Amino acid sequence: MNCAECRDNLVACIEGLLDPEETLQCRAHLEACAACRAEHAAIAHLQHQLVERGQAAAHVSIVEPVMRRVRAVHEEPERNSIVSIILKHRWGLGLGATAGAVAVILITLASTPKVQAAAAVVMTRGAEAVANLSTIHIRGRLRTAPQDNFSYINPDFDFVTVEIWKQLQPELKWRVDKPGRSAVMDGQSTVLFIKPDFATKVGQPSSSAFDTQWLHEMADVSQTLNSELSASKLHGWPVTLAQEQGADGKPKSIVTVEAKSGLLAGDYLKNKFFGMADTRRVYVFDDQSQLLESVQVYLHADSGEKLIFELDQIDYNHPIDPSVFQLQLPVNVVWQQEMQLLPDNEKYAAMTPEQAARTFFEACGREDWAEAGKFCTMTSGLKEFLGGVQVVNIGNHFTSALTLIGGPLFVPYEIKLKGGYVKKFNLALKKDAKTGRWYVDGGI
Repeated sequence: MNCAECRDNLVACIEGLLDPEETLQCRAHLEACAACRAEHAAIAHLQHQLVERGQAAAHVSIVEPVMRRVRAVHEEPERNSIVSIILKHRWGLGLGATAGAVAVILITLASTPKVQAAAAVVMTRGAEAVANLSTIHIRGRLRTAPQDNFSYINPDFDFVTVEIWKQLQPELKWRVDKPGRSAVMDGQSTVLFIKPDFATKVGQPSSSAFDTQWLHEMADVSQTLNSELSASKLHGWPVTLAQEQGADGKPKSIVTVEAKSGLLAGDYLKNKFFGMADTRRVYVFDDQSQLLESVQVYLHADSGEKLIFELDQIDYNHPIDPSVFQLQLPVNVVWQQEMQLLPDNEKYAAMTPEQAARTFFEACGREDWAEAGKFCTMTSGLKEFLGGVQVVNIGNHFTSALTLIGGPLFVPYEIKLKGGYVKKFNLALKKDAKTGRWYVDGGI
């Protein structure tokens, strides 16, 4: 299931209306794609709010006034406004009549259809201008850790370079790079390499993988612009349009989208990954060519607004050297292994998240790599980092909104490393479907 198919099925998945096979495919995609997980969370949160508002409305007897307002809006001549779109599709969104009416009222108050329509024209033209690309290469900078997930963001970090090459014709191939990790799809399989010595492989081609979806959306300009338009209409995100003269003396159209993650304030994952952040996205188009020229993304955090991503190089239809799609791995690379049933598998499957975290760290402390390997693929870098570690404290696990749709849960820990440094963080754990055991999904 790709992103478009997944997003088409999100509401049905939330409502439990998909058949078992479609549900499994949707959940598998959500586990691999941060952008679709964020969309799922946003829709679930919006639906919850609207149902609550609808129930409250019924209790205070304002349903009929609201419906009169809906009927009045429905009779207005503008059929391409956000209001008419929501009215048309409110049942497909899984919302009842009252909740659908409240959704219309809320979005009507928050939107400016004329501005959105003008911005939509600019973005649609930009999408059409790149509808038949054969290759694209984009380069930008992101506030992140060099070796961490491709979508991980941290406003307190320095910028690092992120880059994607994508061949669309005659055969799909792609590569995504940041200083500490690379992901390559050569048309046959997809490989992730994390420096210095860890690799994992999907034995088939993929349109995106390993948390690279947001960069693919940046590279697929047409999809990005259409997705932004759809999301702004669905969620009532504010959209503005400005005209300026660029440094090259040419007129530019600047579309700004205020995007919301849908995650509640205080959720652990909010603003930690690109698709789970509240951001202001600025798209700059050249009026003559209608091409997208640059993108800036600003994070809305408690400390204020801060630039976290800047895309300033976009090469359309430039030849890409075939060697770009060939990943050179070191001879000592450690490949991730699938979890296997153990002779005493029931013992580990019965562990709580806290017990699994403690068992993992204590095994690292003893340098018992066979035991630690039951929870995590142990590379030489991890062995060097965690060997001899002492467990100071293991806290009670907590969850995020995304835990309910296949995301990890988190166990707070405090450990003392060999050099005496004390590290406090949250270990991300997931339960393997085949073995029923917890495995480490991040946070080290």
